[in-house]
Amino acid sequence: MWTWDPLRDVWQERPLAFACAGDPLAAQYPHAENDIHAVAAVVSGGRVVLAAGGDEQGVAFWDLESGALIRGARFEDPYLAAVTEVRGEGAPLFVTATQYAEEVLVWGPSAEAPVKLVNEVGHIACLTASHALGFSLAAAGGMDEGVAVWDLPAGGEVASFDTDEKRVLAVSLAGLAGDPILVAGVEDEIYVWGLADEHGDDPLRDPLTGHEDAVVAVDTAVIGECTLAVSGGEDATVRLWDLVTGTQLGDPLIGHGGSVETVQTAILNGRHVALSAGRDSRINIWDLQAIAR
Repeated sequence: MWTWDPLRDVWQERPLAFACAGDPLAAQYPHAENDIHAVAAVVSGGRVVLAAGGDEQGVAFWDLESGALIRGARFEDPYLAAVTEVRGEGAPLFVTATQYAEEVLVWGPSAEAPVKLVNEVGHIACLTASHALGFSLAAAGGMDEGVAVWDLPAGGEVASFDTDEKRVLAVSLAGLAGDPILVAGVEDEIYVWGLADEHGDDPLRDPLTGHEDAVVAVDTAVIGECTLAVSGGEDATVRLWDLVTGTQLGDPLIGHGGSVETVQTAILNGRHVALSAGRDSRINIWDLQAIAR
């Protein structure tokens, strides 16, 4: 793993212990290495806990600073398709989606078995989870059948939405007017669904349009009284949306030479920002407060 300190522009390499250490089957694969394609992290007990795995490895957990293995993977575990941290207050939790078995699992900090969430979306392409506004939810998007939302950590389904076989490649949870909402990149559009019972199955408004290719990354932020979505697409642009009015704020943000694969909102030096990373091997930082004024 590598970490980047954006304030000092310092990169640091962080070697990790072998994820399958102690697994009896590991001796049969003496040349196996950690194969990491998906990562998430939370701060817990004064340390950064990293969850990671990949196309050839199930999820494992490390102390990021020391690289020590907290909870290992097993060779027979289903490989990892996606992992996300559960944002907000509450116990540190991770949510993972497995390949082939197509399960969504909730992992706590202890060695207890993960909680399985019933999977209703087929092959899972994206995950998000949050403690916010008094709710604890996880959401997953499928490649061809829609999205589903579950209560955490009990596992009961809160809602599911059909996208008429359109690909869902990005999902994010937020709050709007005191109610939880789900924001999803569906092909080249952004859909917003309300999760309160009175909203039903229809989106809150017409899809948000502007991207000229698939939306593959989305995150949300609250700045003052504004609830915003930040999206990244295969058209190499980052875009900012006002979820109250359903309008795009400002011009597309240009700074990537290829598909924008991920966006993440954060607070940096007291200001709301979005970090975007793309296939051009760049990480860009965007000042959301300057755009949203």
